Amino acid sequence: MLERFKRWREERGKFPEKLRAELEAEGPEVIEEQVPLEAIFRGYTAAGQRPRSGHQSERGSIALTPERLVVHGTGNLSLEVPRDATWLTATNPAPDRLKLAYEAGDVYASRAGSVELELQTPRAADIHARLQAWMETPSS
Repeated sequence: MLERFKRWREERGKFPEKLRAELEAEGPEVIEEQVPLEAIFRGYTAAGQRPRSGHQSERGSIALTPERLVVHGTGNLSLEVPRDATWLTATNPAPDRLKLAYEAGDVYASRAGSVELELQTPRAADIHARLQAWMETPSS
């Protein structure tokens, strides 16, 4: 039982193997795993759920490839942003913080409310700069 817990803890906040292989095949600019991640929900609703607001702390991963931005958390948190998306806002509020914000309805038709994902990593400023350049360059 202890070994199972150790394995779970080691894998926590990493991309699942299949997704990581897909990202590696796309030639990633950035892959950062097991970083502290704070999800902030405001007026969030999903089909069949009550509206909710609040914070959810977890560990997560972020990857930026020529085709997409992917954020994966330890809970049910997952975000995939295609290169031509216009609904994502990225900021760098502190040297070690990257904040991604969006309206849930712009991503999923059955959801509403605003979502902010704040990742803590020493590479936040670098990832933000790469992400800004990526967002400004049209997809090929």
